[in-house]
Amino acid sequence: MTVLPLPAYFFIRLLWASVRARFAGEENITPFLEKKKPFIFAFWHGTLLLMVHAFRSDKRTFLVSFHRDGELITKVIKRFGIDATRGSTTRGGVKALLSLVRRARQGYSIAFTPDGPKGPAKKAQQGVVELARLSGIPVIPVGFSAGRALRMKSWDSFVVPFPFSRVAFCYGKPVMIGDDERKAGAGMIESALNDAERSAELLLKG
Repeated sequence: MTVLPLPAYFFIRLLWASVRARFAGEENITPFLEKKKPFIFAFWHGTLLLMVHAFRSDKRTFLVSFHRDGELITKVIKRFGIDATRGSTTRGGVKALLSLVRRARQGYSIAFTPDGPKGPAKKAQQGVVELARLSGIPVIPVGFSAGRALRMKSWDSFVVPFPFSRVAFCYGKPVMIGDDERKAGAGMIESALNDAERSAELLLKG
Protein backbone atom coordinates (compact mmCIF):
# COMPACT_ATOMS: atom_id res chain seq x y z
CA MET A 1 0.00 0.00 0.00
CA THR A 2 1.34 3.42 -0.98
CA VAL A 3 1.06 6.24 1.56
CA LEU A 4 0.95 9.72 0.03
CA PRO A 5 2.79 12.66 1.67
CA LEU A 6 -0.19 15.04 2.00
CA PRO A 7 -2.53 12.55 3.73
CA ALA A 8 0.36 11.45 5.96
CA TYR A 9 1.04 15.08 6.92
CA PHE A 10 -2.60 15.75 7.82
CA PHE A 11 -2.82 12.45 9.70
CA ILE A 12 0.12 13.46 11.91
CA ARG A 13 -1.34 16.92 12.49
CA LEU A 14 -4.77 15.57 13.42
CA LEU A 15 -3.30 12.84 15.62
CA TRP A 16 -1.16 15.39 17.45
CA ALA A 17 -4.18 17.63 18.00
CA SER A 18 -6.03 14.74 19.63
CA VAL A 19 -3.39 13.25 21.93
CA ARG A 20 -2.55 14.49 25.40
CA ALA A 21 1.19 15.02 25.44
CA ARG A 22 3.46 15.42 28.43
CA PHE A 23 7.13 16.39 28.43
CA ALA A 24 9.91 15.76 30.93
CA GLY A 25 13.58 16.68 31.06
CA GLU A 26 13.08 19.98 29.27
CA GLU A 27 15.90 21.44 31.36
CA ASN A 28 18.22 19.30 29.22
CA ILE A 29 17.23 20.94 25.95
CA THR A 30 16.17 24.47 26.93
CA PRO A 31 19.72 25.89 27.29
CA PHE A 32 20.48 24.89 23.69
CA LEU A 33 17.26 26.45 22.43
CA GLU A 34 17.77 29.69 24.33
CA LYS A 35 21.38 30.08 23.15
CA LYS A 36 20.55 28.73 19.67
CA LYS A 37 23.24 26.09 19.94
CA PRO A 38 22.97 22.96 17.74
CA PHE A 39 22.55 19.44 19.08
CA ILE A 40 21.85 15.93 17.83
CA PHE A 41 18.24 14.97 18.54
CA ALA A 42 18.42 11.17 18.87
CA PHE A 43 15.49 8.75 19.18
CA TRP A 44 14.66 5.17 18.26
CA HIS A 45 13.34 4.63 14.74
CA GLY A 46 10.09 3.06 15.93
CA THR A 47 9.06 6.27 17.72
CA LEU A 48 9.43 8.53 14.67
CA LEU A 49 5.77 9.40 14.00
CA LEU A 50 5.25 12.35 16.38
CA MET A 51 8.88 13.39 16.89
CA VAL A 52 8.50 16.43 14.62
CA HIS A 53 6.59 18.01 17.52
CA ALA A 54 9.35 17.35 20.06
CA PHE A 55 12.23 18.41 17.79
CA ARG A 56 12.54 22.10 18.61
CA SER A 57 15.22 24.31 17.11
CA ASP A 58 15.45 27.37 14.86
CA LYS A 59 17.44 25.38 12.30
CA ARG A 60 16.48 21.71 11.96
CA THR A 61 17.42 18.88 9.66
CA PHE A 62 16.50 15.19 9.68
CA LEU A 63 18.81 12.47 8.46
CA VAL A 64 16.57 10.52 6.08
CA SER A 65 17.72 7.29 4.47
CA PHE A 66 17.59 6.27 0.82
CA HIS A 67 15.27 3.45 1.92
CA ARG A 68 11.94 3.22 0.07
CA ASP A 69 10.15 5.18 2.80
CA GLY A 70 12.73 7.96 2.76
CA GLU A 71 11.10 10.01 0.02
CA LEU A 72 7.77 9.97 1.88
CA ILE A 73 9.43 11.02 5.15
CA THR A 74 11.32 13.81 3.35
CA LYS A 75 8.16 15.27 1.82
CA VAL A 76 6.23 15.05 5.08
CA ILE A 77 8.82 16.69 7.33
CA LYS A 78 9.34 19.50 4.83
CA ARG A 79 5.68 20.38 5.32
CA PHE A 80 6.53 20.86 8.99
CA GLY A 81 9.31 23.28 8.04
CA ILE A 82 12.13 20.79 8.67
CA ASP A 83 15.01 20.26 6.26
CA ALA A 84 16.10 16.77 5.16
CA THR A 85 19.59 15.39 4.59
CA ARG A 86 19.55 12.17 2.60
CA GLY A 87 21.84 9.25 3.41
CA SER A 88 22.35 6.45 5.92
CA THR A 89 24.96 4.26 7.52
CA THR A 90 24.42 1.67 4.79
CA ARG A 91 24.18 3.84 1.67
CA GLY A 92 25.68 7.26 1.02
CA GLY A 93 26.99 7.19 4.57
CA VAL A 94 30.22 9.15 4.24
CA LYS A 95 28.62 11.82 2.05
CA ALA A 96 25.67 12.19 4.43
CA LEU A 97 27.96 12.33 7.46
CA LEU A 98 30.09 15.10 5.97
CA SER A 99 26.96 17.00 4.98
CA LEU A 100 25.60 16.75 8.51
CA VAL A 101 28.87 17.96 10.00
CA ARG A 102 28.67 21.01 7.72
CA ARG A 103 25.08 21.57 8.78
CA ALA A 104 26.08 21.41 12.44
CA ARG A 105 28.77 24.04 11.85
CA GLN A 106 26.09 26.21 10.24
CA GLY A 107 24.03 25.99 13.44
CA TYR A 108 21.61 23.23 12.43
CA SER A 109 20.35 20.74 14.99
CA ILE A 110 20.15 17.23 13.57
CA ALA A 111 17.50 14.55 14.11
CA PHE A 112 19.05 11.08 13.97
CA THR A 113 17.72 7.55 14.55
CA PRO A 114 20.76 5.61 15.81
CA ASP A 115 19.17 2.23 14.95
CA GLY A 116 18.00 3.21 11.44
CA PRO A 117 17.35 2.61 8.69
CA LYS A 118 17.11 -1.18 9.05
CA GLY A 119 18.10 -2.03 12.61
CA PRO A 120 18.63 -4.01 14.69
CA ALA A 121 15.98 -2.20 16.68
CA LYS A 122 17.21 -0.19 19.66
CA LYS A 123 20.85 -0.91 18.88
CA ALA A 124 22.85 2.26 18.32
CA GLN A 125 25.09 2.15 15.27
CA GLN A 126 28.42 3.90 14.83
CA GLY A 127 27.03 6.63 12.55
CA VAL A 128 25.66 8.76 15.37
CA VAL A 129 28.94 8.35 17.26
CA GLU A 130 30.98 9.64 14.34
CA LEU A 131 28.60 12.54 13.79
CA ALA A 132 28.85 13.60 17.44
CA ARG A 133 32.64 13.18 17.48
CA LEU A 134 33.32 15.06 14.25
CA SER A 135 30.80 17.86 14.80
CA GLY A 136 31.61 18.37 18.47
CA ILE A 137 27.94 18.83 19.37
CA PRO A 138 26.12 16.82 22.06
CA VAL A 139 23.58 14.06 21.61
CA ILE A 140 20.28 14.66 23.38
CA PRO A 141 18.49 11.30 23.76
CA VAL A 142 14.72 11.50 23.50
CA GLY A 143 12.45 8.78 24.82
CA PHE A 144 8.82 8.30 23.82
CA SER A 145 5.94 6.30 25.23
CA ALA A 146 2.26 5.97 24.33
CA GLY A 147 -0.48 4.76 26.64
CA ARG A 148 -2.57 3.15 23.91
CA ALA A 149 -1.03 2.48 20.53
CA LEU A 150 -0.80 0.22 17.53
CA ARG A 151 2.61 -1.40 17.28
CA MET A 152 3.32 -2.40 13.72
CA LYS A 153 4.79 -5.78 12.78
CA SER A 154 7.92 -4.15 11.39
CA TRP A 155 11.58 -4.52 12.35
CA ASP A 156 11.31 -1.44 14.60
CA SER A 157 7.83 -2.19 16.06
CA PHE A 158 6.74 1.21 14.74
CA VAL A 159 4.44 2.94 17.24
CA VAL A 160 1.21 4.63 16.12
CA PRO A 161 -0.60 6.13 19.13
CA PHE A 162 -4.37 5.89 19.13
CA PRO A 163 -6.28 9.17 18.81
CA PHE A 164 -7.06 10.79 22.18
CA SER A 165 -4.46 8.64 23.94
CA ARG A 166 -1.78 9.91 26.30
CA VAL A 167 1.82 10.20 25.08
CA ALA A 168 5.03 11.25 26.79
CA PHE A 169 8.41 12.54 25.67
CA CYS A 170 11.51 12.68 27.84
CA TYR A 171 14.66 14.62 26.96
CA GLY A 172 17.68 12.92 28.51
CA LYS A 173 20.92 14.51 29.63
CA PRO A 174 23.27 15.55 26.79
CA VAL A 175 25.92 12.99 25.85
CA MET A 176 29.27 14.29 24.59
CA ILE A 177 31.38 12.06 22.38
CA GLY A 178 35.08 12.82 21.90
CA ASP A 179 37.96 10.73 20.61
CA ASP A 180 38.26 8.99 23.98
CA GLU A 181 34.61 7.86 23.82
CA ARG A 182 34.72 6.64 20.22
CA LYS A 183 34.68 2.93 21.06
CA ALA A 184 32.20 3.16 23.91
CA GLY A 185 30.05 5.84 22.27
CA ALA A 186 27.39 3.58 20.76
CA GLY A 187 26.82 1.90 24.11
CA MET A 188 26.65 5.25 25.89
CA ILE A 189 24.01 6.58 23.49
CA GLU A 190 22.05 3.33 23.54
CA SER A 191 21.96 3.33 27.33
CA ALA A 192 20.92 7.00 27.44
CA LEU A 193 18.09 6.39 24.95
CA ASN A 194 16.79 3.41 26.89
CA ASP A 195 16.89 5.44 30.12
CA ALA A 196 14.96 8.27 28.44
CA GLU A 197 12.37 5.79 27.16
CA ARG A 198 11.91 4.32 30.65
CA SER A 199 11.47 7.83 32.03
CA ALA A 200 8.78 8.54 29.43
CA GLU A 201 7.00 5.33 30.42
CA LEU A 202 7.14 6.33 34.09
CA LEU A 203 5.80 9.78 33.21
CA LEU A 204 2.71 8.16 31.71
CA LYS A 205 2.21 6.09 34.83
CA GLY A 206 2.22 9.26 36.91
